[in-house]
Amino acid sequence: MGEQAFEYRVQRILEEHGFLVVNCARSKPFDLVAAKNGVVVFVEVKGRNTRYPLRQKKFQKRLALKASVPFAVVRQSKTKGKVQVSFLVSFTPYEEKLLLEAFRKWLE
Repeated sequence: MGEQAFEYRVQRILEEHGFLVVNCARSKPFDLVAAKNGVVVFVEVKGRNTRYPLRQKKFQKRLALKASVPFAVVRQSKTKGKVQVSFLVSFTPYEEKLLLEAFRKWLE
């Protein structure tokens, strides 16, 4: 599955779990912005072989901290059909739980 198809899959999974998801134009500065129950999360989606430059990661993390918004990276796993979710910015366990519940059966 290509990275674009994977990004749409991630968006669909979040929407199926009650998130309102906005796909950012040209993936700038994040791929997706997801909101549910008053919690907004910035989401960066990466394919299994896609580089994630340190400069981009630092820039996105700085934006998330400035906005006080959690920021997660959803990466396509080497194991078919699985994903890895990591939070680069998080403020409460509830925010993480909300996002992780959506991917529960796809987590590696």
